[in-house]
Amino acid sequence: MKKLLIIEDETPIRENYCEIFDEEGYQVMGASGGTEGIELAISFRPDLIICDIMMPGMDGFEVRDILSRDKKASLIPFIYLTAKTDIKDVQRAMELGADDYITKPVSAHKLLELVSKRLKRMEELKRNNDEAADESIMYSQDEKILLKSGGKHVLALISEIIVIKAANDYSEVMLKSREKILIKKSLKNWEKILPEKSFLRIHRNAIINIELVEKIENKIKGSYIVKLKNYPELIHFSQRYSQKVRKLLLMK
Repeated sequence: MKKLLIIEDETPIRENYCEIFDEEGYQVMGASGGTEGIELAISFRPDLIICDIMMPGMDGFEVRDILSRDKKASLIPFIYLTAKTDIKDVQRAMELGADDYITKPVSAHKLLELVSKRLKRMEELKRNNDEAADESIMYSQDEKILLKSGGKHVLALISEIIVIKAANDYSEVMLKSREKILIKKSLKNWEKILPEKSFLRIHRNAIINIELVEKIENKIKGSYIVKLKNYPELIHFSQRYSQKVRKLLLMK
C-alpha cells in the first residue's frame, strides 16, 4: 500500500483530498501546516508528498527546503499544490527540487492520475538504477534519475549530468554541482537510457552532455579536445568521433 502525505492548512481541502486517496486504497496522512508536515515526512516516510505553497507560519517552499537537508526525506517525490500560477513560483518550486505542481482547483481524476504516474515513474527509476529495469527506457533532458551508489542516493535532472567516465566495472558521473557519484553501470548501459540528441560517447571511456560543449579544438593531427561548461578538465577524442560531435552541434 502506497503512503501519501498531504500538507494543506485549509481543513475542507485537506480532508477532501485525504478521502479521495483513501477510497483508492492509499494510506494517507494529513498535516495542517509546515511544521507538522515535516515531522510526519520524517516519521511516516510517505512514498509521495503533496504540499500547499501558501500556508501561514511556514510556506511550502520552506517545507521543501528543510526536507531537502534530510538524507531520506529529500528523496521523497514532492508535488506542490498551489492556487498561484505565477511562472516565478513554478520556477522556484522546480529549483527547490519539486517533481511537479498542481494548480487549484483540481479534479479528483486529475489528482489521482498525476500521483499514480509519478509513483510509477519513481518505481521505474529505482528499478533502472538497480539494473533490474528494462534498459530500453530512454529519458529526456528534463526528467530526473535516481543515482544510487552504496548508501548514497541523489535525485538529479538528466540535464545536470556533465560527463560520465568509465571506471573499471563502474562509471563516474559528474554533475553541474561538481558532485561525483560512482555507480555500478557500464557506459554501454548509459548509452541505452540517455537522450541521443543530448549525450554522445566520444571516447571508449567517456560520454559527454553535448548541450554543455563550449569549444572543440584540433590538438594534433587526428586528435581533438572538447571543453565543457562547469567542467575543469579537457576531454580528448579521436577523429573517429569528431564527425558525430560536429553533426550533433550543428543540429542544436
